[in-house]
Amino acid sequence: MTQSDQPVNERQAAIEFSATPWAYTKFWLVNLLLTIATLGIYGAWAKVRNNQYLYGHTNVEGHRLQYLATPKQILIGRLIALGVLLVFVIISAVSPVFAGLLYLALIPLMPWLIMQGLKFTYRNTTYRNVRFDFKGSYLGSCFHFILLPIVAMFTFYLALPWVIKKIHQYMFGNCVYGGRELELNTQTGQYYKAALAVMGISVAAALFVIGTMAGLFTAMENPENASPFAFVPLILVIYFFMFLTQSVFNAMIRNHIVGNLKAEGVARFDSRITVGGYLGMTLLNAVLILFTLGLAYPATKVLKLRYLAANTTVYLTPQIDHMVNQVEGNDEAFGEEAAGLFDTDLSII
Repeated sequence: MTQSDQPVNERQAAIEFSATPWAYTKFWLVNLLLTIATLGIYGAWAKVRNNQYLYGHTNVEGHRLQYLATPKQILIGRLIALGVLLVFVIISAVSPVFAGLLYLALIPLMPWLIMQGLKFTYRNTTYRNVRFDFKGSYLGSCFHFILLPIVAMFTFYLALPWVIKKIHQYMFGNCVYGGRELELNTQTGQYYKAALAVMGISVAAALFVIGTMAGLFTAMENPENASPFAFVPLILVIYFFMFLTQSVFNAMIRNHIVGNLKAEGVARFDSRITVGGYLGMTLLNAVLILFTLGLAYPATKVLKLRYLAANTTVYLTPQIDHMVNQVEGNDEAFGEEAAGLFDTDLSII
C-alpha cells in the first residue's frame, strides 16, 4: 500500500506480548503434570488454559485477545477422534484389505477436518469481544489441500511455490472479522524468490558438505587422524544451514503475507522480521530444547511469539471501534482434534 492509499485517519498500534518464558514454563509444566496424573483427561483443560494464557498476554491498543473454547468441547472432540482412530486400528488388525479401503475413504475426509479445525480456531478467537470466523467451503478445502498438492507433484514440484501461495490465500483470505472479510493479495513471484533463495543456499550447503566430507574421509585414511568425533562439526554446520534456509523462507514469506493482509476500511498489517533475527531466535530455541531435553519448549514458544509480536504492527481505522460480533454459538472441537490425530493440522506462519 502506497502512502497515498493509506487512510488519513489511520492509527498505528503495536502488538504487545507480555508473557515471559519462565512464567509460562511453570504454568505449562503444572498443566503437563496434571495431564499425566489424570492419564490425559486433564489435557483438554490444559490446552484451554495454555491458549487462554497466551491469548490473554497478547494486547493490541489496550484490548487483549481471548480464547473462548471450553474444556468440555475439547474433551468431547478428543474422545470422538480417539474413538474413530481406535476403530481404524482394530479394523487394520482384523482386515488389512478393508483397512486400506477405509484409509482411501479417509482422503476426502481430510479437507473437512482441516476446514473444521480452522473454523473452530477462528470462531473461538475474539478481539474487542468480536469473534473471528472462517468461511472456507469443503470444496475449497478439497481444491487447496488435495488437488493442488497433486498438481505440485506432477510438475516435479516446480509449481510448489504457487501452491503454497494459494493455500495461504485460502487460510487467511477466508477469515472474517465482524462481518468484514480479510483480503490477502500475495504475489506468486515473491514465493518463487523465496524458493530460489532457499535453493541457492541448499546448493551451496551441499557443495560445502560434500567437499568437507571428502577431505575428512581422506584424512581418516591415516589411523592417527581417525576420530569418532570428526564429523560432529560438520553435523552442526548441516543443522545451521537447515535453520538458515528455514529462516530465509519464513522471513520473506511472513513479511509478504502480513504486509498484504488487510480488512478493507478496518485494519492492515506490517511485518519487519529479518533473516538474522529469525535465525538467531531459531538457533537459541534449538539450543534450549536440546540442553533441557525438550522441557524448554514452552519458553521457546514464548520467545518466538515475543519476537514476532515485536516486529509486527497493526494499522487501525476508527471503524474498529464500532465492530459488532456476528458469530454466535460454539462449534464442536472434533474437527480440530481429529486433524491433529490424523496429522493434518496446519501451522500458520
